[in-house]
Amino acid sequence: MMGLIDHTLLKPYSTAAQVESLIDEAAKLGTYSVCIAPLYARLARERINSRKYDLRLAVVVDFPLGAMNTEERNGVIKSLVNIADEIDIVVQIGTAKSGRFGDVLSDLKSVSGEAHAGNMKIKVITEDAYLTGEEKPKVYEAVFMSGADFIKTSTGFADEAYAKSIGNRTSGADIDNVKLMNDISKRLGKGNVGIKVSGGVRTYQQILDFIEASGRKPDPLQFRVGASGTAAIYEEIMKLAKLHKS
Repeated sequence: MMGLIDHTLLKPYSTAAQVESLIDEAAKLGTYSVCIAPLYARLARERINSRKYDLRLAVVVDFPLGAMNTEERNGVIKSLVNIADEIDIVVQIGTAKSGRFGDVLSDLKSVSGEAHAGNMKIKVITEDAYLTGEEKPKVYEAVFMSGADFIKTSTGFADEAYAKSIGNRTSGADIDNVKLMNDISKRLGKGNVGIKVSGGVRTYQQILDFIEASGRKPDPLQFRVGASGTAAIYEEIMKLAKLHKS
């Protein structure tokens, strides 16, 4: 189960030493990757390589706002070639909220193409907390049709008050949104696109529930979890394993 987790540190006040510690911890816990800000991308790449860790490096782009234009987003992606293995990029939220879903798709096609040209996988963060019930299917469809490798629920930084004001239960990952992603992917014949849940995922049972809702196999190429409290999840799994043995 740990091999499904992107061990994450994205607080704006995170230090270089904390990122290095995150990488060491991720290797010890056996996570699939670490997910960090572009500021520390080179440092992270050097530490992973020098210590020969079996870890992928995911770097966020236009995070958490989704407020850059396509050219700027592609510029950041280009700068990460030969450094990052994966890109986690936020949908252009303002474009989606303006009802310009064709432009959302055009942008996502462009950034997905840029990432793939650099031999990087790309996960698109829809930031569900900022989308209404009518907007979610349209944004999800754009992600599935863009060529992206994953659709991802949340940044973990969304405004909870705004989320609730437009009818969302949480500013993080929500089981019903994940079910909707799965349903739309089936309708579009895009079941090969992975689903990543992030924002408030703190327990082993939550992970199991989200796997079921996603309709994906517990395979890091199909399903991923973004978590900062990864050590607590690991401890829970170890305790459950001991109880099962006894």
